[in-house]
Amino acid sequence: MQVETVTEGRGLRRRQCELATIAVCASIATCGAGGAVAQTGFPKRPLRLIISVPPGGAADFTGRVLGVKLAEFIGQNVVIENRPSAGGIIASEFVVKSSADGHILLLSSSTTHGVAPVLYRKLNYDAIKDFTHIAMVAVLPGMMAIHSDIPAKTVKEFIALARAKPGGFLFASSGNGSAPQLMGEQFKIVTGAPMTHVPYKGSGPAVQDLAGGRVQVMFDGLPSLIGQIKGGRLRPLAALADKRFSVFPDVPTMVEAGFAGIEGGVWYGVSGPSGIPRAVVDRLTREIHRVIAQPDVQERFGSVGGIALPLGPKEYVAFIEKENRKWAEVIRVSGAVPD
Repeated sequence: MQVETVTEGRGLRRRQCELATIAVCASIATCGAGGAVAQTGFPKRPLRLIISVPPGGAADFTGRVLGVKLAEFIGQNVVIENRPSAGGIIASEFVVKSSADGHILLLSSSTTHGVAPVLYRKLNYDAIKDFTHIAMVAVLPGMMAIHSDIPAKTVKEFIALARAKPGGFLFASSGNGSAPQLMGEQFKIVTGAPMTHVPYKGSGPAVQDLAGGRVQVMFDGLPSLIGQIKGGRLRPLAALADKRFSVFPDVPTMVEAGFAGIEGGVWYGVSGPSGIPRAVVDRLTREIHRVIAQPDVQERFGSVGGIALPLGPKEYVAFIEKENRKWAEVIRVSGAVPD
């Protein structure tokens, strides 16, 4: 089985450990569902995993790592479909309106379900009730990176430059309402650095413009940035986590750089439309947890500072609701608005 592609248009780590412990119990509870799934004949055809951004970013990386193994374990191909734009609303609406048989799934994320439900006043769906939240997959802590031509080697030096040129520094994100935008807004709140937000339709094109010097700084999961950092076009200034990235051991955390309270990243899970049969949900939860328990998958996530986080349906919903409360406060203070 294989993944196919269709393209259209200190707190963080501690919380991860606590949630992972809870998840072990949730995962065990699904083990008796095999017989019921056999009776439903699931899966009857290839699965479609909808991703709310273009290829090239942390979400696309996560979806493809997940899809390769899931195809192997589920016994069907996994087709990756990129449906970008509008803070994940387009992809979310597509999945909400799809058949609830478990064959069309969404790579739900910090953008689609952490931020969008509290940023957009009117959505055509309820981010909890209109979805079947199946499993959480991973958390990828954020990194602050700047264009390599900017003469700043530390976060404090960058802030000094930004204050000396109010409005002259642009920070990129994967779109209005995205987690990368709100990480940047959080940075502005804590440091007082004057920056102007420039939204893109995904991390891929945002990083391209950052590498080209058209914008100056970005806050995102490391998979989106690592290629250009290693290529020398971007300079990493700080990890938005309580521990340094093993791949960049000389880059300090934000706390080490002198700024507590700037912590964040991107996270991903799997969700589908509401009403998916319980036996199908149990099968998918079990197989997704099996995927992210594989040593090679954990190695892929670990190479970019990611941590596998196998939460079951109830625990994933609780995680989403906690993220909604967190980002609602950042939105309130920053005044961030959608498109």
